[in-house]
Amino acid sequence: MSDPTQLLAAYRRDGFVVVPPMTPHEIWAPLAGELPSVFAEAGPQRFFEEDGTTVRAVYGLHRKGGPWRALAEASPLTALDRLLIGEDMYVYQWKVNPKAARLGDRWQRHRDFDFRQAADGMRRPAALTAAVFLDEVTEENGPLRLIPGTHPDRPAAAEPPGGAGDEEDDWAWITSNRLAYALPDDSTEELARTRGVYEATGPAGTTVLFHGNLVHSSGPNRSERTRTLALISYNAVSTAPPAGHPGARPDFFVNHDAKPLPAGED
Repeated sequence: MSDPTQLLAAYRRDGFVVVPPMTPHEIWAPLAGELPSVFAEAGPQRFFEEDGTTVRAVYGLHRKGGPWRALAEASPLTALDRLLIGEDMYVYQWKVNPKAARLGDRWQRHRDFDFRQAADGMRRPAALTAAVFLDEVTEENGPLRLIPGTHPDRPAAAEPPGGAGDEEDDWAWITSNRLAYALPDDSTEELARTRGVYEATGPAGTTVLFHGNLVHSSGPNRSERTRTLALISYNAVSTAPPAGHPGARPDFFVNHDAKPLPAGED
């Protein structure tokens, strides 16, 4: 692993760091074998591309044990997460985003904190997400695109589309390729021109850790190879959303138990 001091400095400067495979293969690799059953499990936690059959995202994996818990709570990953967050933390959200070959669509530019503040009542953006590559990620199969240094910014966010959330059990409006809280094109294009865009690529096992307020996106998968990311979001216990927040997302979206991960599991 790189020098932790250098990683922390880079994270504070850019809002993200990319680290080569650091979690042992035997911890993250078993997830690939469980993905078919996770994708096949019907329920509100599963979302599709516009064709209605290609899985776009599966949430609620914080409720699973086995390799899912091992990666999120008992792998070397958590030591680095705790360093970057700087205080006690818990698993706030655990999801998988596959991009099927030729079918996986884009995610528009956005900041995760906008969802967390509006829907869940999160008070400040202290959370980060660890994106673990379960496949090789290339320039062609829809890599994360990160705009460095945007995590301290507060550009105006778009309002949710009309009718969003009208049905209590309809959450597709925050997972579609026309994303709720997507950032306005004019402001983000200027950010991209002035600060650049970093495309995160690398072999399976690579991990990108990025700040909850960082502007990011991903393009469609134009290749013949699937691109699957395991996305584990950790939040500082001190910024856990208040219980009973109106309209808070259900447990299959986010973990409402803010019990801190024991330091011994690092």
